[in-house]
Amino acid sequence: MKKLKVWGPIVGILACIVGAYFYLSEERGLELNLKKNDPVAAKEAQTKIDKSFETPVSSDVTEEYETMKDGELIQEVHDMTHQKVEADKKWGSSEITAEKVQTLFNVIKNKDFQNGSTKDMLLAILEPWIRKDFSNAVSAHNRIWSFQNGNIGKATRLLTPQEELEFIEDQFR
Repeated sequence: MKKLKVWGPIVGILACIVGAYFYLSEERGLELNLKKNDPVAAKEAQTKIDKSFETPVSSDVTEEYETMKDGELIQEVHDMTHQKVEADKKWGSSEITAEKVQTLFNVIKNKDFQNGSTKDMLLAILEPWIRKDFSNAVSAHNRIWSFQNGNIGKATRLLTPQEELEFIEDQFR
């Protein structure tokens, strides 16, 4: 009988904690969904993303591209797609900036790849990015993901501007 008297309040407290957690999670989720559908918030997020795209990059980063092997260049582009796409799992990230995209494009264009189709794939992915057109990011991610024999983390959609900005702030700021 004493055991029930001790466990009763503990179970009650735990139930309150679990209930509060789910209530607050639902409230937070609702808040995030409202922000995702807010055109003003989307425009503000896109402005910040555009500004980050123009961020200068250390010459060490871009010089490193010159010495990368084929597989490393493929992985760099793959890691960049993670900024733009929704996927169950993402391993690795590399911020997309105008300077990095242009440098990568030039390095790949002037490099001899063991497999010419790999070079063509990467150039086709990066070419629209030079013009800030990332509409191919889901297909780009999944082409590279398939090329690397991926089986977890297929991209399903583009991130909203708010989601992308959150990714940038979490990963790079």
